[in-house]
Amino acid sequence: MPRLWLAAVGAAAVIACGDATSDGGPNDLFPDVAGVYAMEGDFDAVPTEDASFTGTVTIEQESLESSLLGGTADITLITDAGNLVINDAELQDASVTLAGEVTFTILSPADNATWSFTGERAGNLLEGQHTLTVGSESRTGDWSAER
Repeated sequence: MPRLWLAAVGAAAVIACGDATSDGGPNDLFPDVAGVYAMEGDFDAVPTEDASFTGTVTIEQESLESSLLGGTADITLITDAGNLVINDAELQDASVTLAGEVTFTILSPADNATWSFTGERAGNLLEGQHTLTVGSESRTGDWSAER
């Protein structure tokens, strides 16, 4: 009886912990996305010469065992109507999934702006979509960043 009980406890522990092929078990590690990225992007249905942005995003990742990210961003939005410069903005709600999807938001209260980014990691490249909201007006587009 004691052997059967130990075998059952051992099997339960293996099932509870998952393995390298499980979907989100404790042994799964998140992709390494930490680093300094040079970023650029544009806006849907707007010519690049009329509105685009460049900058740097620094992503900090405390551990590959956690989805939580931190960091800062410096972005310059260049438009035919003027520029928006965001310096040293903290990444808000920043995270990475096991599949390598990175999301973060940048706030610029002085400009009444919120900028959300979602990107897929492929090696040293992040590519995805962004939404810039200034006041009640939002614009979407594509962005990429390389470390």
